Amino acid sequence: MLALGQSMIAPVLPNLTKSYGVGLSEASLVFVAYGAGALLATFPAGYLMDKIGRRPVLLAGPVLEAVGQFMTPFSHSYPELLFWRFVVGAAGQLWQQGRLIVIADTAPVNQRARQMQWMTGMMRAGQLLGPSMGGFLAEYLGYWLPFAIHAAMTLLVVLPSFSLIKESAPNRGAQKQDAQKQEAPAEREGWRPVIAYLLTFQILVFLVIQVLAQLSRGGQDQGSLVLYAVYAYGMRPGELGLLNTIAIAFGIPVPFITGYLMDRFGRRAVIAPGFASYGISLVIMSLTAFLPLPMSFFLASYVLVQATAGTTGGTMQVLGTDLSPTSNKGRFFAIWRMLAQAGALAAPVAYAYIAEHVSYGVGFLYLAACSSVVVIGVTRVLGNTMARADQAERERAGRKQTVSVA
Repeated sequence: MLALGQSMIAPVLPNLTKSYGVGLSEASLVFVAYGAGALLATFPAGYLMDKIGRRPVLLAGPVLEAVGQFMTPFSHSYPELLFWRFVVGAAGQLWQQGRLIVIADTAPVNQRARQMQWMTGMMRAGQLLGPSMGGFLAEYLGYWLPFAIHAAMTLLVVLPSFSLIKESAPNRGAQKQDAQKQEAPAEREGWRPVIAYLLTFQILVFLVIQVLAQLSRGGQDQGSLVLYAVYAYGMRPGELGLLNTIAIAFGIPVPFITGYLMDRFGRRAVIAPGFASYGISLVIMSLTAFLPLPMSFFLASYVLVQATAGTTGGTMQVLGTDLSPTSNKGRFFAIWRMLAQAGALAAPVAYAYIAEHVSYGVGFLYLAACSSVVVIGVTRVLGNTMARADQAERERAGRKQTVSVA
């Protein structure tokens, strides 16, 4: 339901932004504001999930998002619009980071990818009709209506969650002190073990790859692509909505397949081909800017880019969860997701700058280059993170059994 509401506003937001009379670079700020909100929320969200638990942070996200989405179309100025996009970005990060860490707390290594990717699949199913519905409502009844409907649906579906969602944080409650005494020194709570872990070679490489993966996507919800469609081809919300619906329909089965394959054959067996196919589709899209090709070629390229981007969605989150430490998960997530969101924040700005000052085609080639580096890093440097995570899980189980016997 959340995905349905979010997808309703996706084809409306670029045209709503354009109605304020801003250029392409300024228009990209709506994606930057969203990314900035998500960025600034990552660190406190991760820290609070270690301090007060996962549940309060997880539930706060949808409530805050409903407020921000409702207020967005009623903004009296462009800066006010940017403020509400900032609020929505922060709220979305609370929800996203909360659900990721709940899976990290509870899922075995050999089921983790399926849980994360199948959740992505459910989101894509929710997105199927949203773009067309949002585009139609905005075109004929006003830009404000999709935002209002999204806000209402969000509040409606979050209410049962206050009783259904349980706390998953380890070491909470009366046994916290006893549990801490049983942990190995490197696993005790605090920032020092987290910083030491982050400075290891493998984690540093992973963090660089994570940022490049975000840069390759060009902004939240393929912001680079929708801005290109609006500014270069003058597409309306209804047309964008139909295109997004077609792309989503092709992409719905993808997370269900990739989740199974990642658990069955390992993470890099899916991540590398996914980013490679996405990079190739970006090169194809660049041809629409370099050559006088027919509109049909652009439409096919648009669907191809959106569909191949689906093969990369959520994969880096699975990789990061594999690499997260046993204790201090919230603190690790705080820094990891902060860097990931920094990449997401920079992505639409970098693309818009290249597109406006060089060309749209070079902008797409830049995105393809970032995707290529991700492929190289995952295949040549990180290796089999699933096997290492599984080994670490067995070692932790052995230590707990030893403590229990003692």
